[in-house]
Amino acid sequence: MTDAYQLHPRDEMNRPPWLTRYNQRIPHMRARTSSGLRLSCLTSFLLATVFLPSSLCASSLGDAARQLAHKIAAATGPGAVALDVANHSSLDDKSVREVRGALEAQLHVEGVRTAKAEQAMGTVEVVLSESLREYVWTAEIAIGSDEKKVALVSLPRSPTETPFAAALPIVLKTTLLFAQEQPMLDVALVEMPGGSRLLVLDDGMVAIYRRQGANPGGRWELEASLPIAHSRTFPRDLRGRLLLRRDHLFDAYLPGTFCRTNSSALEPLTLTCNDTDDPWPLTPDDSVRAFFAPARNFFTGALSPGIGEVSNVPSFYSAAAFPRSSYTLWVLAAVGGSLHLVDGMTDQVIRSGKWGSDLVAVHSSCGTGIQVLVSEGGDTERDGLRAFEVPDRDPVAVSAAVEFDGRIVALWPESGGNGAAAIVKRKDTGWYEAYRVSISCGN
Repeated sequence: MTDAYQLHPRDEMNRPPWLTRYNQRIPHMRARTSSGLRLSCLTSFLLATVFLPSSLCASSLGDAARQLAHKIAAATGPGAVALDVANHSSLDDKSVREVRGALEAQLHVEGVRTAKAEQAMGTVEVVLSESLREYVWTAEIAIGSDEKKVALVSLPRSPTETPFAAALPIVLKTTLLFAQEQPMLDVALVEMPGGSRLLVLDDGMVAIYRRQGANPGGRWELEASLPIAHSRTFPRDLRGRLLLRRDHLFDAYLPGTFCRTNSSALEPLTLTCNDTDDPWPLTPDDSVRAFFAPARNFFTGALSPGIGEVSNVPSFYSAAAFPRSSYTLWVLAAVGGSLHLVDGMTDQVIRSGKWGSDLVAVHSSCGTGIQVLVSEGGDTERDGLRAFEVPDRDPVAVSAAVEFDGRIVALWPESGGNGAAAIVKRKDTGWYEAYRVSISCGN
């Protein structure tokens, strides 16, 4: 959010291409030997500076597997279970077989044997994943009609080790929607009588474009421009958001300004704007709102209503919500560069490494059903997005990064929650491109 917008003349003859691209799967990590993590502790120690962290020898994997098996047995009791092990981490196939073998052996010691699903009293689904700091193994246990239980163990990673797997379960899809020289703050696709419309928010108006023809690759034609009236001076690094509504077309939020379209379908579409310091919605259902600093580019940290018993958090750029069975976990990208995990009672701080200031929650049919897309700034002139899940309190990477040809200057969730809008300022031309980012299941 540090890239200041520079105003340029509007290009009324905009004719952007329709472009779809996918991020490439991460190639299998080359720093592996044929025996992977099955090396002895002595060999691991000798090769640690080149291949593997010495802490992750075969006995470490076995110890963690036995710990997890003990927790599983405590939840299931004696009997037969159907065991499934899925690898979403950088462990190689031989190491995964080793983990499964240690799990089955310890379960047998604890009085639990593995069997086919039709012969078992329940199921145990083990997922081997990894976070920024450690390997995280979870087991989801379902016995009869009882409520599902979850067991978890973790192993520390080497600080120099690459944390992402060769076969991650999520693929990010980016579709170029629109491009123009004028800065964009947000975009929204909406189905309306007569075809699709694209709403484009900038500092002076909401432009409404209609697609020419039924072809999804057809060009966008300007249909209407709704000016944004405001008396306050907008900050230089301006942010704004569009939210689609059921009883009227949309709301627009800008620092110190709120705009709303008229609700009557019988009248020409108009936009009414007022100066206000009311909080912005953090979710499409308005369940949590946050006050935006009118002269800056971030949220102040004051919430209305709060997250559980928490009504104030550190100033932040963006937030994502993860509903749990009895509460909602919020991930906040704080102004100071850290991540805050707020559950309504506690505020846990995580140092985020290369994570940027933009993150959004996206619903999908993959994994846990909710992923957080996080901007990454490995290059000072180019940004990327990567998907994470938060199974416990440590983010776990579930996709490779999709790279953009410039910096991400805005990232907002779609009103429906099934995708996100990313605004990128291209490095080569300085133009602004709007992308839709969605999720597909990779495995």
